[in-house]
Amino acid sequence: MAESVFIAGDWGSTHLRLYLCCLNSIEITSGPASETAEILAIRNGPGCSKIDNDFEQIFFDLVADWIEQYGPVPVILSGAVGSNIGWHTVPYLDCPAGPDQIARATTKLHVRGLDLWILSGLKTLNALQTPDIMRGEELQLLGWMLTQSKQASEQIVMLPGTHNKWALVKDGQVDSFVTAFTGELYSLLEQQSMLITQPMAENFSDKFFMQGVELAKTLQPGQLLNALFGTRSRQIAAELTAEDAASYLSGLLVASDIIGSMALLNPGAQITQVVIIGNQMLSYAYQLALSSLGIAAKICDPAQIAVAGYQAVYQSLDRDRDQ
Repeated sequence: MAESVFIAGDWGSTHLRLYLCCLNSIEITSGPASETAEILAIRNGPGCSKIDNDFEQIFFDLVADWIEQYGPVPVILSGAVGSNIGWHTVPYLDCPAGPDQIARATTKLHVRGLDLWILSGLKTLNALQTPDIMRGEELQLLGWMLTQSKQASEQIVMLPGTHNKWALVKDGQVDSFVTAFTGELYSLLEQQSMLITQPMAENFSDKFFMQGVELAKTLQPGQLLNALFGTRSRQIAAELTAEDAASYLSGLLVASDIIGSMALLNPGAQITQVVIIGNQMLSYAYQLALSSLGIAAKICDPAQIAVAGYQAVYQSLDRDRDQ
């Protein structure tokens, strides 16, 4: 058994997560070797929006002991690290884009003796005729596409976060996508508006979340702003506690996101399933809301999906070096 070690990192606008990965190659007598990536360690750091131009120092401080132990290993980074608020700006790859195109769309840097590759991200023109962009989510879409033994000809994949991404995967490619401002809007309303006086924290209420969802399902275009104020007025009328208001607001925003984004991404389609790649709490909330709309949700582990994507990029770089 041979093994290769590399560092992979999802460096977004709010968080950094680094993975120390080992690619194991197991010889099989009846066929070619099988390779699989294993996570040896995980390390967290600040997102790009919290860093003032000292990306290099922060990165090397976090991985110093890994490099000391394993030497100058390859580094693969995705996310906002490749944007205008990141370490080095790299160009976007146009949609539609398949797995091989995404895996090979990288920009190489050489820093302190390390070879470092930053993924390009994706861009498209959405149904609003507005440029749309993603950085980091394309790595997860790559990993998801490569881990599916059988794919439907069309599948919607949803990636919740600060700026939610809704991607249409069609015939094995990321065909198009739309972005929703849901995560950041909720955070702004929670922290800086009069709608919420007590953060949700761990006190998520299915009951009041679903009340928000059900109201959102009845709204006509343009009525969300009116409905949002109900988060405040229902507390004044003693219909909501301060604690439950956060769940109610979340339900309003999540359901509005689902209804609007799917209509933009695949108008008129009869959607029966959405794949969700995200953290446990957000995935659960979207699963609840989707279920009320008659849509099944398949939840995928984001860490496993991400590592599968980084493995594909690493193997692509390996093939390019061999040519």
